[in-house]
Amino acid sequence: MVNASKHPNITIFSYSDVIQFKGIPGNYEVKIRKNPRYVNEKKCTGCGLCTTKCPIKVPDEFNRGIGERGAIYISFPQAVPKLAVIDRDVCIDCKNCQRTCPAEAIDFDQKPEYIDIKVGAVIIATGWDEYPIMETNEYNYGFYPDVITQIELERMLSPIGPTGGHVYRISDGKTPERIAMIQCVGSRSLKGNEYCSAVCCNVALKNAQLLKQEYPDMEIFIFYIDIRTTDKGNEEYYRKIRKTGIILIRGKVGEIREDPETKKLKLRAYETLLDEVINVDVDMVVLSTGMNPSKGTAEMIDIIGVGKGPGGFLSEIHGCLKPQETKNLGIYICGCAAGPKNIPYSVSTALAASSKVSTLLSKDTISQELIIAEVDETLCMGCHRCEKICEFQAISVGEREIAQVDDLKCKGCGVCVTVCPARAIDLKYYRDKQFEQEFKGIGEIEVPIEMAENPQKIVEN
Repeated sequence: MVNASKHPNITIFSYSDVIQFKGIPGNYEVKIRKNPRYVNEKKCTGCGLCTTKCPIKVPDEFNRGIGERGAIYISFPQAVPKLAVIDRDVCIDCKNCQRTCPAEAIDFDQKPEYIDIKVGAVIIATGWDEYPIMETNEYNYGFYPDVITQIELERMLSPIGPTGGHVYRISDGKTPERIAMIQCVGSRSLKGNEYCSAVCCNVALKNAQLLKQEYPDMEIFIFYIDIRTTDKGNEEYYRKIRKTGIILIRGKVGEIREDPETKKLKLRAYETLLDEVINVDVDMVVLSTGMNPSKGTAEMIDIIGVGKGPGGFLSEIHGCLKPQETKNLGIYICGCAAGPKNIPYSVSTALAASSKVSTLLSKDTISQELIIAEVDETLCMGCHRCEKICEFQAISVGEREIAQVDDLKCKGCGVCVTVCPARAIDLKYYRDKQFEQEFKGIGEIEVPIEMAENPQKIVEN
């Protein structure tokens, strides 16, 4: 991230949103709204002194609500750029930060700034959001303080996290002696997401190993449907974890109840391998929540007009042959914007997308297939059928109520030809008149008399 911020050919628009997008491949016009930080970026040095004087304390989003931040804060220690931002929704205008800042960078009069840029191509890498477990309250998450998610456990295990790398029970601050992890929360479920989130199994195994290294006597139970450890070396890692004393139980947890006196969590689960119901008492439960399309992914669907798949992630042209390309030339997707992925897979798709962009922009001209739709304006009656059915958004009906085709977007699939009630649309080089003439030409071929007397010879020839 630091190298990217220092590169002379890379411009980072942080704390900004894309609000408008238009144009053609090689000449896209993008409007960006730069949101007000209420901190002058040119003056702020990221020293963090202002954050120490803020009297307001709210849950820290980066640490998933474990720990607090002020109304003025720096997102996280490694943030690029490392600049403070003021949350005006909770700020009380005490001006302590303004009086404290040695660089005089605080500016409460900042307004949104709008920037127009032109680009030749776009890579969408909008990532993912955690499955909204707070909305569903599965396994009493949100009711029992000691039921947390894997991401919250990750923040605890981080040396720069809110607990300095140590794990404590939220309810009483004690170190848990027994921990249970529940897999596939929000994934592979008809009530949640039907797809597998791909990385949860490996994350659980990794965090379980870290816990064992920090607390060798801790008992860890992992409840799973299937352990899916794909990719190089992961199956071997799974077998290694099993030898450390971590208990893996194949089955679903039916319910979690909290003992009102001891605050221990009582789990009731069905063990499929033993075909019996088991009860386990633990000090903490960790939920492996799934991956959802991010808020930014949904915004890009509306603003840029890319397609989406059944799960809400962005869809590619072909999952095997063109996994980074979208229906719009010059717009590519990578990482978890296209679906759940681990870090190596995300990196490889990012490299592939950037390679596609490099190939496109290295040429002075764009080669376009000429087999595209064309509209006979004398026949078109502006019924909008072609416009509605075109998945590439290549046809639009303008003010003249006549369909118009965008040559760069049209892929020549011919669907619009089939739905036009006035037969006003044809494919170039595959027009109906051309086929009619070919059929007539076939009918006019002279057949020798001996073949006419023996139809079997015509079939053979």
